[in-house]
Amino acid sequence: MKKYVFSMGFMFGLLLAAAQPFSPAQAHFMTSAEEREIGAAAAERTEEKYDVAWDDDIVEIQKRLIECNPTQLNWNDGRHTRWLAPMKLYHSDHPNAFMLPGGYSYMADSMVNFMNTYQNNGYTNSNNLRPLNRSNIYNTSSVAFVMGHEFGHWAGKDHLEGYDKQFGLNLLVGIFGGQAGSVGGALAQSAGVNLVDTLIDRQMSFNQEKGADEWGLKFLENVPEYSTGGALTKFYRFMKLEEIRYPDGKRPKNFRNPHPETQKRFDRVADYIKKSSNGRVGVNSYGNVFLDRVHLDIPSRMDVADVERSFYIAGQIAAAIKKDIFHRENISVVAPSESRYGYDPNIPRMSYVVFSSKDGSEVKILDLIAYDKTRSYEENLNSSIYGKAEIKMMDQIIGLMEEYDRTHPRRK
Repeated sequence: MKKYVFSMGFMFGLLLAAAQPFSPAQAHFMTSAEEREIGAAAAERTEEKYDVAWDDDIVEIQKRLIECNPTQLNWNDGRHTRWLAPMKLYHSDHPNAFMLPGGYSYMADSMVNFMNTYQNNGYTNSNNLRPLNRSNIYNTSSVAFVMGHEFGHWAGKDHLEGYDKQFGLNLLVGIFGGQAGSVGGALAQSAGVNLVDTLIDRQMSFNQEKGADEWGLKFLENVPEYSTGGALTKFYRFMKLEEIRYPDGKRPKNFRNPHPETQKRFDRVADYIKKSSNGRVGVNSYGNVFLDRVHLDIPSRMDVADVERSFYIAGQIAAAIKKDIFHRENISVVAPSESRYGYDPNIPRMSYVVFSSKDGSEVKILDLIAYDKTRSYEENLNSSIYGKAEIKMMDQIIGLMEEYDRTHPRRK
């Protein structure tokens, strides 16, 4: 009996030890090399299953995300043990994207098309598809969020964490003193193709999906031309699509889908924007944007849906506030043909309104407006109805910004 009690106590002690969190420096079930090996096999299987293609626009978005988030994202630069492979497109009628272990990721061409067309109540119009990047800052932000979400799974090591739990890493750490990597390699080899098959269709947890959304928002905040409002646009479009698919509002439950409901994901992004701006920026699914509790008059424009332009502006104002560059001395007007970000030589008589720190380390493009830098303020104001409305919007935003700074003096 004593031996039995001792054995039970010993095992309970192991389980308690296994339940303790371990630092990221300790080994996961798989080493980085094993993760790449398994991920490469899963990527090969994916490319056998789908028509896959390299897309320059998608790689350019990935390049911008990595350039602006160097401490979280990286290529294979010879300095890191983990890296991201270039994201590829695959053909599918179901808009989706997914991340495999080892930094391999894929986005459905239908997802890109759904994010990149002019939006009208959930429908897409192939005649209105435009090239990504350059001055297409609104649609590109949405595609960038989809990508950033997947890269969040990689940065958060969600696959490694999932397989730690699946194969009992914590218990192995308790027993083998943290040398779980070699055990992971042996089991990975013995599992072989069965492990690869499960990787492709593996579901993330609810918390991992929520965390990946947050990673994606942070990645977008650090890219001058990308807005967290792109996430609002993505969820807004899917909400409209769900209204068409389920007009009675009775959406069937899918217990295998760990993603939160689309409306809740939209609300979380709106809450993120509010909190990151210290409560100064509010936005809702109707496209209403509030700065310091004042409704912003954001005019219509032919090349972007009204609500989606509003989402973009809300996200950029919030990011500028967070970076402490939402002040009069930080404003400039830059022609797209002269801009380092969103460079586009083909749209004359338009300008970016830019907020930047004095040393240029922090930059956010607030919006693209009808403003010709070769003309005076008065000439632009009287040039067209559209130009007048957009200048009026900027005057309102700048006026609210200056009033806030006047009543909330900054510490020097």
